[in-house]
Amino acid sequence: MTAGRDLLHGVKLQTIVEKLYAEYGWEELARRIPVRCFQMNPSVTSSLKFLRKTEWAREQVESEYVRFTRREEGNPLTLALKHGDSAEFARLLASGSMSQARVHGALGWALRHLPADDERLGSVLRPLLEKVEDVNHWPDHAPLPLLSLSIDRDADPAFIRDLLRRGADVNDARFWLPLLHTVDVEGQAYRSKRRSPRTDVLDALLAAGADATRADARGNTALVIAQAYGLKAFVNKLQPPSA
Repeated sequence: MTAGRDLLHGVKLQTIVEKLYAEYGWEELARRIPVRCFQMNPSVTSSLKFLRKTEWAREQVESEYVRFTRREEGNPLTLALKHGDSAEFARLLASGSMSQARVHGALGWALRHLPADDERLGSVLRPLLEKVEDVNHWPDHAPLPLLSLSIDRDADPAFIRDLLRRGADVNDARFWLPLLHTVDVEGQAYRSKRRSPRTDVLDALLAAGADATRADARGNTALVIAQAYGLKAFVNKLQPPSA
C-alpha cells in the first residue's frame, strides 16, 4: 500500500525535481511551492543547488512529490494506463464507479505522457473525455485546465476540437488565453525546428469564438506573439480586416 511505505526511500532529489518539473512546469511548480529556485530563472541544476542548501525548501518539495505520487498511485485508471493494461482501463471506465477527480486525473496523465496518435485518441482520450462532466473544471491537483493542458502538450488537434464541441471556454484566461498559448506553442516548435508550425488549432479556436483582440497581463495579443516568432501564416489569419 502506498500509505504504508516511504515514498522517498531511494529516490534522489534530482529525480524528484525532474519529475515535478515534467508534471507541472516551472510556473505551476512555483505557484505550488513558492521558493526562489522555482521563481527566478529556474533550471534543474540551479534548483538542486538551492534545495541542497535549504532544508525547509527541500522538505516542501519532497512533500509535494509524496502528495503527487500518492494521488497518481491511488487512481486505478492512471495505474492501468501506466501499466499498459487496456482491458482493465476499459473495465474501470465502463464500471461507472470512477469519480470525476479520477477521470480528470487519468485524462491529464494521458495528455502528459502518452503519444499524440490516432490509437491513443480513440482508445484513451476520447473515452475519458466522454466521462468528463465539465470540461472547464480545473481540479486543484491539475497543473492546467484541460484545454490549456491539451494545447501545452501538443495534443492531437482532433482532440482539441472535441473539447471545443464539449464547451471548452476558448477565452479562458485562468492560465493563459488559449489563442496566445497556441501561437506560443507553435512558435516554439518552429524556433526549435521540432516541426513545422500548423494552424489547425488556431483555426479551431477562432471558429469557436476566440477573441483575437484580447491581450494578456503584459499586453501581448496572439498577433504580437505570432509576429515575434515570424509565423507568417498566423499573422495573416490574426490581422484585423482592413477597412
